[in-house]
Parts: sequence; structure tokens; C-alpha cells
Amino acid sequence: AYTEALGSRASGSYRELEEEVRLMLTQMLSTYETFLQANVLEFMNGSVVVRGEALFRGDAPVPTNSHLIRTIVTEASRGRSIFSWQLEPRSVQSSGFSLENLDPEKLSISLTVLQLGRSKTESLERLISKVTWSLSALYRVRNFTITRLRNRSGDLEITGDVYLDTIVHADVAEVLQALTALTTCSVDLTSLSVEGARLHLQVYPVSFLIT
Repeated sequence: AYTEALGSRASGSYRELEEEVRLMLTQMLSTYETFLQANVLEFMNGSVVVRGEALFRGDAPVPTNSHLIRTIVTEASRGRSIFSWQLEPRSVQSSGFSLENLDPEKLSISLTVLQLGRSKTESLERLISKVTWSLSALYRVRNFTITRLRNRSGDLEITGDVYLDTIVHADVAEVLQALTALTTCSVDLTSLSVEGARLHLQVYPVSFLIT
């Protein structure tokens, strides 16, 4: 609960909570290579409202406000606080963004479709529909957009982006597992990747005669 001591930077209560909040944010945001520092600007009344800032390098790609919020909410939702207080996930805001108006999360997907036996247009439409259907059991899917096509000896290498409505970061391992349904679209599962991650597959060589 808020106390008058939290209104004074010189108080022991302020300095103790400031250190705990900075430590929590640093742990949450250290996965970003460009993250530098988390600062507390003030504590305000209303339970305890924290107004702070996160500093990132300005000469390299930085997360969007929506991505930043998702990272904090994802970590807070795991409920592993080592402090006497808990961050309320639904209270997180950044530059006008909150859980009510997040941009969709974008995941990059790449795969190879083996030897297209029907028209390219029909095959791509079926693939897009299957990606959307496969992931809809996990998340609300805005759309799947193909960004690059490359023909390699009859096989088609495809790169695209899927956009998901979610308040926490999508679980890439779950997404990969869901996309194994793409075998019905002649997708080579050894080529499938999401955000650079691939399926853990055990591949067995098989040979035989046909007479």
C-alpha cells in the first residue's frame, strides 16, 4: 500500500522499493540486446502506481511499445516474484498502449513446399488457410502474409509473417507443434522454422525396393 514515505526520494522506503522495481524490470528486459537501464521516476498513490522508464540503445533496433508491454506481462504472468509485492499485469502501459490496444504480435515463418502438383495460386491459398486454421486453436490469428517466394527445382521456399492477437508473447514451441499440420500441404517439416527456431526431429533413413 502507498505511504507518504514513498513520495520522498530520500526515504528508506522509497529507495528500497526503487531498487526492487529496477531489479525486476532489469531481469524482465535483459533479453533485449539493446536494453541498457530501467529507472523509477516516481511512486504515486492508487495502491502503488509506478512511473518509470526503460532505456535502450538508439543506434540499433528497439522493441515497439506493444512488444515491450508483452514482455513485461509475460514475465509478470509467470508469478515468480521474489518480493513482497506483485506487478499487476493488466495495469502495464507505455506511450498510450495497454492490453486494450496492443498491436498484433508478428512471428516470422519460413518453410518449403515440396513439388507443387497444382497451380501455385491454389496451393498458396490452401497453405495460408491451413496456417491460419492450425494456429487458431492457440491464438486469435489476424492474418498470414507471404513476403517471399523462391522456386528451387520445383520446390517452393516460402517466407511469411503471421499476426496474432495475444497479450503475452506467443509460445514458439507451441506454434511449431501446431504447424506440423502443414504436412497435408506437402510442407517439408525439416525446413519449418518460426522466429529462427525449428522442430526437434528424429530423422530415420528408410530404403526399400518396389517391384
